[in-house]
Amino acid sequence: MNQNRTQLLFAGLLVVFAIATRVIFNALHIYNFNAVMAAGLFAGAYLGTRRIGFVIPLLAMLATDIILGFYDWQLMLFVYASLVASVFIGQYYAKNRTLPRFTGSVLGGSLLFFLVTNGAVWLMAEGAIYPKTLAGLAQCYAAGIPFYRNTLTGDLLWSTMLFGSYELLRLKAPKRAFITQ
Repeated sequence: MNQNRTQLLFAGLLVVFAIATRVIFNALHIYNFNAVMAAGLFAGAYLGTRRIGFVIPLLAMLATDIILGFYDWQLMLFVYASLVASVFIGQYYAKNRTLPRFTGSVLGGSLLFFLVTNGAVWLMAEGAIYPKTLAGLAQCYAAGIPFYRNTLTGDLLWSTMLFGSYELLRLKAPKRAFITQ
């Protein structure tokens, strides 16, 4: 199988995995505990082309939003942009694949998602849920902590699973597991 077909197959598997985890855990009311960020990080780190990497979290989110329901389009832009950023973070990790950089990349991606999306809720939510003051912003971030706990836990678990499995496969069968250009 040639390199491009291998990458497309792998990208498709990442999308399906991200969709499955988001749908399953939302059905269990464990929100934000999904593999969308992990798939974006992995795509940025291991898939050779940016275009494929960007499509993975976007397609996973769009498919699951179709299934689970859409929400405010302005908030969706911030959510989607935060997940696209995971591809850039994955590319940063790929430049020097070490455990500290992996940990920092996963933690950084989770924190970026939390800060951006909750900041967007504070800034744009209809009905002025939170006052447009520093106290209101702090209140918004405080209300998001339970979701952040799920995001962080999910990102750490799914990223460790994806990256760890791939690296183990690469050690055992280097020619078969090598998907980057």
